[in-house]
Amino acid sequence: MGIGQKVRSLHCGFQQGLGFEVIAEENVILLKSVPFELENVIAKWIAVLPLDLMDGPAALVKLYPNEGLALTESGWSAFVSWMTETLNNAQYEPDFAQQVQQSVINSIG
Repeated sequence: MGIGQKVRSLHCGFQQGLGFEVIAEENVILLKSVPFELENVIAKWIAVLPLDLMDGPAALVKLYPNEGLALTESGWSAFVSWMTETLNNAQYEPDFAQQVQQSVINSIG
């Protein structure tokens, strides 16, 4: 893991908070600034969003020519809600205990 990844890592603790910044008078978080461990998940989440959620004043995602892809505050909120719902639902899967145990073993091994 490189220094840039560690700075925005959940694992190492990103002490500077989320990397929101103002671009074109809107508070957004660039995909390259999200917590490192979530970057690919967020990119895949964005890829399956309906197109009508990616345009207009209520867009969840914006593409800036120089900065790249970004989540709006509403987009970040929608992603966190989806992630929380997904994690909560996972607790009721029949193999939840085994998945937790295997993940822990993998992370310390």
